[in-house]
Amino acid sequence: MKRFLCLLQQDVRFFVFLELVLMVFRVVFLFLFRGQLGVVPTGEVWYALFLGLRISLKTTALLASLSFLLATLTGTFRPSWPAAKVRLAVNGLILSVLTFLFMVRIPYYGIFHETFSMMLVNGLKDDAAAILDTAVREYDLFPRLAGVILLAAALVFLWKKLQSLPCRAPRRHLRAWTAAVLCLLPVFAIFCRFGGAFRSDDGVHWESASRTPSKLLNEAVLDDGQALYRVYVTHKRASQRALRPIPVSELRRAIAVLGGKQDAKTLDEAFTRVKQDGPALRRPRHVVVLLGENYALWPLLPEYRAMGLARTGEFLERDGAPIYHFLANGNGTMTSLNGFLTGLPDIGLYVNYTMGQKDGVSGFGIGAVLKRLGYRTQFWYGGLRSWQDIGTFTRREGFDEFHCADEFPGLGESSSWGVADGPFLKAVLASMKKDTEDTFYFILTTSNHPPFAFDVDGQGFPRDKVAQRLAPSIPTDKKTLDQLGHIWYADDVMGKFIRAAQSQDPSTLFVVTGDHAERFDFSRDVSLWAKSGIPCFFYGDGIGKDLFAAGTAGSHLQIAPTLAELLLPPGGTYESLLPPLTRSRRAFNHRLYLEDGRIGEQKDLQDAAFRQFIEAARTVAVWRATKGSRIE
Repeated sequence: MKRFLCLLQQDVRFFVFLELVLMVFRVVFLFLFRGQLGVVPTGEVWYALFLGLRISLKTTALLASLSFLLATLTGTFRPSWPAAKVRLAVNGLILSVLTFLFMVRIPYYGIFHETFSMMLVNGLKDDAAAILDTAVREYDLFPRLAGVILLAAALVFLWKKLQSLPCRAPRRHLRAWTAAVLCLLPVFAIFCRFGGAFRSDDGVHWESASRTPSKLLNEAVLDDGQALYRVYVTHKRASQRALRPIPVSELRRAIAVLGGKQDAKTLDEAFTRVKQDGPALRRPRHVVVLLGENYALWPLLPEYRAMGLARTGEFLERDGAPIYHFLANGNGTMTSLNGFLTGLPDIGLYVNYTMGQKDGVSGFGIGAVLKRLGYRTQFWYGGLRSWQDIGTFTRREGFDEFHCADEFPGLGESSSWGVADGPFLKAVLASMKKDTEDTFYFILTTSNHPPFAFDVDGQGFPRDKVAQRLAPSIPTDKKTLDQLGHIWYADDVMGKFIRAAQSQDPSTLFVVTGDHAERFDFSRDVSLWAKSGIPCFFYGDGIGKDLFAAGTAGSHLQIAPTLAELLLPPGGTYESLLPPLTRSRRAFNHRLYLEDGRIGEQKDLQDAAFRQFIEAARTVAVWRATKGSRIE
């Protein structure tokens, strides 16, 4: 009993030490990103730290239990057990891992504005070599690793000193002390399990930790262990939801909610739409969809326009048909691209690895739609074909040709993610000049992506002028200006490409949008429009500014049916899960919704009918992704 009480004291010491370490990490994190706090009452900061202290009880108790099991319990019944060495090894490993996670958290939050998220899961399927190269060139991987080693060594050294302090076991009433400890241990475990409470409703859970008005403070509440647990649970729920069995009756109800043909034998039949009215555009020989890497809305918002980062966007707004109430299908390139290629909303499955292998081409995808309109379909990607199985996937989903940076080794500057947009788009332009038949080009660019290492100054980026016109929410450091330079460069060469392609073929119809936003590190909290909005422009011969009504809202999934409506004669048919943009006043994606000119998170959506519509679309998407088009 004396040995047990002495060993248990070491567990208590480590519990307190680890709780303090996590709190210090939390404070340092807030200090590093203090520019994003804005005007937040001091009380809110203290409240977030208090919530963090409570939720970290979960992490600390779980991690401290490892040495309790491996050192304390074993050492209690086996006097010869090297409990001190085992404890030092286990706790040293814990401190090293937590230090590594904290050092990773800093650049991760800078990119994704979350303390670990589902993008981690996406990263496991991404191009490992490109990620490593980006980490080295843009995020100081090796200096950070050196920092991890030094900081972890310091923490382990400090813990070793604390562990070597003598234990103070009671000399009398050992049985009473032991009995009291054994009774209190489960009570304390329950208190930690619920985050500083004895029942779930009173505790702090990662799902209920967002209790302040500041996104930064809410993310600071979660320690890295809880943030990783959030990723695990979210991914598990998404997978279970996507793979759940769906009765045919539920599918048919979902089809009815979406306005499809409820008694159809296939989903393709259920969502075959007929163009009712309106003349078709004069058929263009080329149709081009430009999906710009991180081509976000915020540079076009009034408070940022003076910086001049999106002159092409301004030109397309002036001479084309813009939509600014627009959402990407996902929060990453592949999740958004999956929406284009399959015509399905994001459901948490990596359909680029599964769809089209057994059940054929999705009739909702943009490649299939344009192919049915009589176009030869080509997919052009500024990166490598090995990324996310993109070469194989595009061919499975209705594209006749796939071209990427692998084919153009002499195009000039390149990064770990692909060639520079300028020479890449010139290669596309050369291909368009040689076409002998009507062709659809889907173009995915890569330059506006870390490591932001292209020579944008050599391409004319007006660095000094932009620096003088920075909006208050834009950081002023060189790294941010380099990123702004890539935003400017991607927009600039896109404009040059559009003008050159139009001069070659005046009939060309263009659609320009972005794959996602949410990658720019503002110095303070900004609106959801600035964080997550993307623009969409239709431009070309016959496209007027009155193409879309003032209240139009949409998403990536609605570009293909809009093209079909523009190009088909009355009575022509096409397949689409969602309506075209010409008849759309609300939209949704994996997390957000647009309705009545507002943007918000779906968890806050009050419109029950709209919520039912979103769930119906996801139900159909799950069926199509897992079972194919046939309804049986």
